[in-house]
Amino acid sequence: MNAEYMLACGVVWRKTADPEAGWDLVEGLESKDPQLRLLAQALLVESGESSMGLLESALAAGVLNPDVAGPCMAEILRIRGTKQITRHCKNEPRTNELVRWDVMQLD
Repeated sequence: MNAEYMLACGVVWRKTADPEAGWDLVEGLESKDPQLRLLAQALLVESGESSMGLLESALAAGVLNPDVAGPCMAEILRIRGTKQITRHCKNEPRTNELVRWDVMQLD
């Protein structure tokens, strides 16, 4: 597998959620080439929720090691949380006060 093929899989996965393209990206997460692993992770993270489902399926099937899937899934969840906070802030007139209060509650 090479970077051009991985990019093509990423485009197909993002636009069509084609399972074959997605599974090739999952396979890329375990590549011996560190650059291909990072590329596969970036492409999966970019697709968000559909990638999360695919990664969960790969873990359940025992196809993917949790140590490999974990960072990718964590980044998807981090982005999901950021989007929720942003959405919450846009709907509130006292955004700064609410965000400050939310952060203080987390501490």
